[in-house]
Amino acid sequence: MYKLLLVSDRQEVLRAFDQVTNWEMIGFKPPHIRHDFEGAKDSLSKHSCDGIAIAVSPEEEEKIMAYLWEYYPLISIFQAGTTPEEVVGYLNELRTLLNRLHADFSEDEFNKLEMLQLYRHEFLRQVVLGNVALPELYRYMRLLRSRMDTERPCVVLELTQTSVADDRLEGRWDYGPGRMELAMRRSFGGDFAGFHVLPIVNPDGSVLVLAGPLKGVVDQVPEKDICRVISNHVQEGMDHLREYKGLDLQMKTKHVVPALTSFCKVPETV
Repeated sequence: MYKLLLVSDRQEVLRAFDQVTNWEMIGFKPPHIRHDFEGAKDSLSKHSCDGIAIAVSPEEEEKIMAYLWEYYPLISIFQAGTTPEEVVGYLNELRTLLNRLHADFSEDEFNKLEMLQLYRHEFLRQVVLGNVALPELYRYMRLLRSRMDTERPCVVLELTQTSVADDRLEGRWDYGPGRMELAMRRSFGGDFAGFHVLPIVNPDGSVLVLAGPLKGVVDQVPEKDICRVISNHVQEGMDHLREYKGLDLQMKTKHVVPALTSFCKVPETV
């Protein structure tokens, strides 16, 4: 069973967790409960943890999050509900992720990091496709421990694939989108200039590059220059792929969107 830590001083949250009685049936041990930053630090030093829920003041949460980023970057952070039904629903989201992680890797932390990166990329693909609602975006970015800032401008590039540069390589990239996406990630994906750069090959064959700013990195590249800086970086990677891998990509469009939230569906109001 998975182990939890609840850090909250809010009575409605504490009451909701207390009203959950079927912990073993939903795959968890009853959580350790602490009420502030110091209590969270103490619990983490004494007990292993698979998931953390945080519902405290913004000041306390900021200290907890900074501590988690420095010392526990792989522990999932799930939403703290205010009713038993909400608590169980958010725990089901956590359990689904943990089951995937534990099914796909041993206890090796490096492999866990790789798998979390993979699941983050899968989720961000759905965000860019417009398949994610705004509340879900906030929950899953914390659950998946993404460092991408959802509220600051992003760069989106559209790429097209042309003929291969060398006839001897004809057919090399006729192996579906997965292999091409992996090649692009290795060439120009990852963290760059305060952004996380993510190539995305969509099911319809379209190719996008999403570059989102990382939390805690402010103004490393002035906003007026981010499109140029990111597109130059991606162009260098495409040139490398064309020369050494025979994958010929061209940049079709490039633009800045206000934030990652711009892709999200807004829940309908009743």
